[in-house]
Amino acid sequence: MASSQQPTRTIAGVTVVDTDLVKAAQQYARAHSDDMTYNHVMRSWLFGVTISKKLEPFLGPVDPEAQAIAAIMHDLGWDNTGELISSDKRFEVDGAIAARAWIDKQQKDGLASNLDESKKDLIWDAIALHTTPSIAAFKQPLVQVVGAGIASDFQGPTTDPTKTLTWDEYHAVTAEFPRLDLAAGIRRILCGFAETKPQATIESFSEQYGVRFIKGYKPTYGIDMVENSLP
Repeated sequence: MASSQQPTRTIAGVTVVDTDLVKAAQQYARAHSDDMTYNHVMRSWLFGVTISKKLEPFLGPVDPEAQAIAAIMHDLGWDNTGELISSDKRFEVDGAIAARAWIDKQQKDGLASNLDESKKDLIWDAIALHTTPSIAAFKQPLVQVVGAGIASDFQGPTTDPTKTLTWDEYHAVTAEFPRLDLAAGIRRILCGFAETKPQATIESFSEQYGVRFIKGYKPTYGIDMVENSLP
């Protein structure tokens, strides 16, 4: 568990951890995100913190620094510089790999002493599974609350799977970090992946964008592999 002596600050009415590592994560995410994406990850972090605090009596405490890193860095796979985007991996995995590499570098520089291997694994899972709530909801509390915060950003309390976020809390955060036409921005990014690396979108959240919006996109389903398997 994180030390109670960690510095904090308040953003949009939400008290969050404010360590040097969290500040560095925000700077790194900002350098690899357009405005829409950066606002999205910040809202997701704040919603997740709000949800985590309300669920602490049931789930137990969640390390605030690890939660912050996972939420703030969860969309590094959308990197607008292209530096962190692979040609063969789904964006969620690209993001998890990039976050882990960044943490390892911070540890070499002496900035991430609070993050042991277990916490780094949880951060990886939270990022890699953030579009797969049917799995993430059954993982450790950190993975659950990071995913819940991200889900809540789409339609507020309506899509908060924990049903703990209020509309007042939601509007306070969106006033600080405007949505900037989130749906259109995500459509542009995920359709781009469906066009440029379609093989990495199969069986993922991005696949749905390929099917609906990209002419000629041909998904390959697991059932085809089974039905056409060797006798």
